[in-house]
Amino acid sequence: MSKATRVTVTLDPQVAEWAKQAADQQNRSLSAVINASLRSALVHDSLAKLAVDDAAEQAAAYDDLNVTEAAETDARRNRGAA
Repeated sequence: MSKATRVTVTLDPQVAEWAKQAADQQNRSLSAVINASLRSALVHDSLAKLAVDDAAEQAAAYDDLNVTEAAETDARRNRGAA
């Protein structure tokens, strides 16, 4: 793990209370909870900025539809064979 950098952060009182409660519930330090939350937010933001490939999304949806239809057909056949 890389060397930690000390940063002073001022939190809104309500946010500070939520962070303290989360730390207590998770039996973790306040620093660990804030680090994890910030890391998650940064990853979420970076993923949200990724371009969406509409053609790939359509192809995936079409594949899902085909799989669902095939499963339904198999289920009907199996009910009829029983």
